Amino acid sequence: MRRQEREDPSKARPVLRELPEDQLKQILADHRVWLESDGQRGLKGNLSHAQLQGLSLWSADLREADLSYARLQGADLDHARLRGANLRHAQMEGASLWQASLRGADLSFAGLQRAKLDHADFSGANLHKTDLAGASLWGAQLSGARLGDAVGLTDDQLKNAHLA
Repeated sequence: MRRQEREDPSKARPVLRELPEDQLKQILADHRVWLESDGQRGLKGNLSHAQLQGLSLWSADLREADLSYARLQGADLDHARLRGANLRHAQMEGASLWQASLRGADLSFAGLQRAKLDHADFSGANLHKTDLAGASLWGAQLSGARLGDAVGLTDDQLKNAHLA
């Protein structure tokens, strides 16, 4: 039975996809139209399983976008608007999300080890099983965030964050 599960293609994770710069710009432009038209035009941003390591997405408007399983290690997401975004299983080790808005975002099972999360807004975000080992949370807004099962989170990290 175990062997069948391993060979079942429906159980395999999709291959990570490379996005040329022009394709990424088009996805962001289509997503902007989708946001501005309340979903009537354009396309909701789909960056799931995308290879985005080290890219600058500074101040990008990715509200409600799908970034699940994306590779964002070392990416610059400072000031990014990620309210309500799907970041489940996203790998963001060493990424910078300084002053990013992640209100209501789903970051469950994400990897945020050693990420710079200073002054980011995680109000109401889902951080179930999110790995925050070594992440900086100086001034981060965590009111209403689901932190109960977060991994690697210490009292020292939380002492300069806003919990209420």
